[in-house]
Amino acid sequence: MSNALTAERRNKLAQMLVFEGSVRVGELAEMFDVSTETIRKDLIYLENQGVARKSHGGAIAASELLERPLSEKFMENMELKSTVAKAALEMIDDNSVIMLDSGSTTFQLAKLLTIKKGITVITNSANLPPLLSGTDNTVLSLGGEMRGTSMALVGLWTMNALSSVRVDLAILGSDGFSHRCGPCTPSYAEAEVKKAMMERSKRTIVISDSSKFQKSAIMEFCEWKDIDCLITDDGAPEDQLQEIRANTQVKVVPVK
Repeated sequence: MSNALTAERRNKLAQMLVFEGSVRVGELAEMFDVSTETIRKDLIYLENQGVARKSHGGAIAASELLERPLSEKFMENMELKSTVAKAALEMIDDNSVIMLDSGSTTFQLAKLLTIKKGITVITNSANLPPLLSGTDNTVLSLGGEMRGTSMALVGLWTMNALSSVRVDLAILGSDGFSHRCGPCTPSYAEAEVKKAMMERSKRTIVISDSSKFQKSAIMEFCEWKDIDCLITDDGAPEDQLQEIRANTQVKVVPVK
């Protein structure tokens, strides 16, 4: 079997683990029309990636990778997210066209954009258009299928809309990147949207508070060398910051 088919199957297995919490070898072998030995090798691979944990007859999702609703994330580390968002605001030029990702930290940035004028904001977040609709900025929603956990718009409709635009700056969030080569997200569909946002933008910034250095998610949507800057707060561990600095610019903001 080709490497491409193996990677595709493992991606689907990872998504099933996140959404269902557990999988069984026999059922997977039948579903994918492969041997149980092939599925066991897939699960060993996912366990080595920190995605799965072996259980009797199958595997369960690693608890730290399970996706939590956006409403829960809004209440966490609000001061840190606000600090990072203020630093990101300084990198948005007047009268520029930006893409703003879904997420709790990008939501904090959107709140700050309510005092700006002349910015065109293109977003895949279902939360941001109502927040920005009464401002002196132009707001464009990408449309698509809405994921209930993250309130992100994804899918073919979203991707088609992205293919028709070109922007100055893309500002993306991440669910974590501990021991990874780049920022991650728990959703394959959102990873595809984030990649497309990067491709349609002149510059890309990732904004993440320091707690994301201790967290991770299944899908690594890019490597650090693929972005222009990471903005985080001064609670980030220095050893990990040094690794990232070897590949891209890092802006560390003190929390007052």
